[in-house]
Amino acid sequence: MPEKEVARSNPRSMFTLVGLALFAMVASNMITPTLYLYAAELGASLAFIGLIASAASAARLFSRIPMGLLSDRFGRRPLIRLGTIGVVGSLLMLYLALAPPQVLVAYAINTLAFMTIFTIGLTMASEIYSSHKVTGVSLFALSSSVAMFIAPGICSLLLLQFQIRETYLVASLIGLGGVLCSARTTAPPRSRTSMNIRRSLKNVLKDENVRFSAILEMFFSLGVNSIFIFLPLYLSDAFQFTSAEISLLFAVYSLAMVSIRIPLPRILRRLDERSMIGLGFFEYAAALMALPFSSSLVHFSMLLFASGMAHGIIFPSMALVVSRSGSLDLGLANSVYLGIGDLITIVAPPIVASFVQMLGYGPVYLATSIAMLIGLAYAAVKRG
Repeated sequence: MPEKEVARSNPRSMFTLVGLALFAMVASNMITPTLYLYAAELGASLAFIGLIASAASAARLFSRIPMGLLSDRFGRRPLIRLGTIGVVGSLLMLYLALAPPQVLVAYAINTLAFMTIFTIGLTMASEIYSSHKVTGVSLFALSSSVAMFIAPGICSLLLLQFQIRETYLVASLIGLGGVLCSARTTAPPRSRTSMNIRRSLKNVLKDENVRFSAILEMFFSLGVNSIFIFLPLYLSDAFQFTSAEISLLFAVYSLAMVSIRIPLPRILRRLDERSMIGLGFFEYAAALMALPFSSSLVHFSMLLFASGMAHGIIFPSMALVVSRSGSLDLGLANSVYLGIGDLITIVAPPIVASFVQMLGYGPVYLATSIAMLIGLAYAAVKRG
């Protein structure tokens, strides 16, 4: 059957999509600073905490490509609505959890829901501004970073008065806003009427832009996981930082992402996205390398601001590279390259946890900084 291009949407569609992303991602990200601490409070060992991270990413990995294929063929709206409902349900499950296995199941559902919203939302953003992809991708990335900034701040304030468990109940109420926005989301036509999945996968895997971003995502995921999974434990164990202080540090990370993503569309009109990726990789590597030599809240705040700014540059730039793919299967293309990050998150945490037990946290951050420098070298070679 003939293939047809996605219809052009209007700015009102983008406004609704941004609202959905803000509510759902604020709710989902409110668990980031405290989830592994919460699991530890319920009796989880360091090895089980690594298993929680890996199991959630395994669920995300094995569902991401089918999700991309389904959204390309049956529409984005039903799946993104399902994602918002999943966020709310998973947060209520965390609130009611009594043991680490329940945290694992709830986090897996939350991860799947967030993945659905993020992947499909990113695809919809590039479709809404199909003639100005920089604008669409940057706006969606900005909304996600604003959510990442707001969420730890809300979490920090709540933790001054409430227990970790109770913050998840508040987060579920915030997530209801995303469910309401999903009912008003404009549904673009299917981008594919053909069901030739094998050909679609082959075309995406052969695309140079997808391969470039997928390889870089592998290195980038190592750095991000070392911060988001193990840094809260490092700060709590080595420096006795409170959960409120750790939440504040993640708010600084997200503030840096917001601060760079506001001017990013203008920057990307002057500099090509591959140059920006190289700059971001260098900055992230430098921040990771300095982490083991820091000891105060101020020092960690500076390093998380630097790494957050680098994150704010890297992700939209890689997404923009993928959006320039010639394939109509944009949902599948985004799923494939982001799936590499899921694979790393499955494999890396248990291995990293073993190294932490043997060597401590410092060598882990030095190793991940080297991985980021290898990614930088690859980006430089491909650009040349």
